[in-house]
Amino acid sequence: MSDPRPARPGRVVAVVQARMGSSRFPGKMMAPLAGRPLLAWVLERLKRAQRLHTLVLATTELPRDAALVELAQSMGVATFTGSESDVLDRFSQAARQFGADTVVRVCADNPFIDGAVVDQLVDFYAASDCDYACNHLDRLGSGFADGFGAEILPAALLHRLAAECAEPRHREHVTLALWDETTPWARDCRKTCPRAPAALAFPELRFDVDEPAHLQRLQSLVDESGLTLDSPAQDCVQALLASQAGGRA
Repeated sequence: MSDPRPARPGRVVAVVQARMGSSRFPGKMMAPLAGRPLLAWVLERLKRAQRLHTLVLATTELPRDAALVELAQSMGVATFTGSESDVLDRFSQAARQFGADTVVRVCADNPFIDGAVVDQLVDFYAASDCDYACNHLDRLGSGFADGFGAEILPAALLHRLAAECAEPRHREHVTLALWDETTPWARDCRKTCPRAPAALAFPELRFDVDEPAHLQRLQSLVDESGLTLDSPAQDCVQALLASQAGGRA
């Protein structure tokens, strides 16, 4: 694959993907965790990252998602609205609007995302010869627990995917074409992942929220351990390990 990058990483824009219409957990972005909406956790913790030039909430143009726009703007976070189903186009347009050279993709179902872990990904990408990297879950043997990091790729590559990918599943799932071995994107894309530090090398652990039971589990974890918006990823890992050990006792 020819290299589409400017001098990297250039202007780094984090785009947070969120909507209210989740089929498994409708309205989850505004569901409360320790008294604050799930989305507020994600945005507040990402605001602490030091390597991002801009943080953007990318949601849909549907009226039901207006509450997400209002929440983000109340927190001083930029917003973009676009297609609900064509998420790839939504990301590409948001990246263009905010002048991204490099895009950090964040799914808003990870309330314990850690700005420091995202910064580590940006630094790793800046020093690597790759088209794509991630540390949001265990890929390519990275060993990361699920829920603290993000994905990163050149904006130019994102725009090419938006222009050329035609399958609905590739447009719904922004980076899927880079992993789908039936596509030239996956065959040609230089993908790599940093190795998880020992404190986060627990790939069996999950901190994402796909359905109500997952949020209930995290609420119990917060209640038991006292985790807060300020808790670093390693504290979240230790809290969950302690909770699991207590459950087995």
